[in-house]
Amino acid sequence: MRIIALPAALALALLSQPLPREIPGILPDGTYLLPSGWRIKPVGTQVIVDTLPLSQVVTPDKKYLLVLNGGYNPPSISVIDIALAKETSRTPVPDGWLGLTMTKAGDKVYVGGGAKASIYEFAFSDGTLTAGRAFPVLPVAGDTRENFIGDLEFDPDFHLLYAADLYHDAVVVVNPQSGIVLQRIRTARRPYRILFHPNGKSFYVSSWADGSVVQYETARGTQIAVTRIAPHTTDMVWKPGEVEGQPDIKARIFVAAANTNNVYALGVKESGDLIRLETINLALSPRQPAGMTPSGLGLSADGTRLLVACSDANTAAIVDISGEKSRVLGYVPAGWYPTTAFGLPDGRIGILNGKGLRSYA
Repeated sequence: MRIIALPAALALALLSQPLPREIPGILPDGTYLLPSGWRIKPVGTQVIVDTLPLSQVVTPDKKYLLVLNGGYNPPSISVIDIALAKETSRTPVPDGWLGLTMTKAGDKVYVGGGAKASIYEFAFSDGTLTAGRAFPVLPVAGDTRENFIGDLEFDPDFHLLYAADLYHDAVVVVNPQSGIVLQRIRTARRPYRILFHPNGKSFYVSSWADGSVVQYETARGTQIAVTRIAPHTTDMVWKPGEVEGQPDIKARIFVAAANTNNVYALGVKESGDLIRLETINLALSPRQPAGMTPSGLGLSADGTRLLVACSDANTAAIVDISGEKSRVLGYVPAGWYPTTAFGLPDGRIGILNGKGLRSYA
């Protein structure tokens, strides 16, 4: 009896020992443990930028990727050499969040100035950014908590800048030559992304708070139509070309709704009017509750794949959009909280990981 009882007691003692404490960070198998308990192991080459990269633009010569960082560190723009996959410089910005655009020639960069209520101009040459002018677009006297400039977009002719004034529910039109505000266009609540029709006659604005996409006439700023989408409508991308079996559709707009698991495809008619075509469900299982958080959208270099940053799933979904119906092909393991995904000129996929790979103080 004693011979049997001794190993049993020993086994019980071993089983009662607490497991080794795991600390957030890199683990022996190469994965990263997040404070939330998630484990991530992103694929690809990781290029360190600054906190919360949210938006990006590829230079016209396709040599550089510019990334706007807008997290708890002071905002900045990272310049990344695409071929080397290396950050070559980092330039401070007085403030910034989502808005980042570039001239057609690639010699000027503009940033939506967040709570500074301005647009910031930078000269760009040979991979180097140089701070230039600042265009105040909102009054900054008194209480400025509602002064916040987000997205920034050129019209198709690259003559005028359109800036999202989030908390005043408006789009501000600015002449980049003079810095003068030409027009204020009333929008739905919390304008998030601005997207122009290629003909320049109208543009679309996603409403963060109203869950809709609203079309406006460019010349006068009048509202043309409202298309209801879903809660927390955020990013939009334009996909030119007809849809098989629907010759009246000349293009598609893909729209992310971050409080769902879905991306919505809207058909664009010759007139610019929108019709709902399909709902693309990105859930990992049929009964998964909302939580994929599709936040940022992009297209592959050949335009056949839609790339979706699923922020709370720490992954990027790849969707085949080459046929009549879209089809989710799979998921690319990303870092912590990807904010957008996009195609690079050489065919690779880029993903901005909003929180990097590990937790820092």
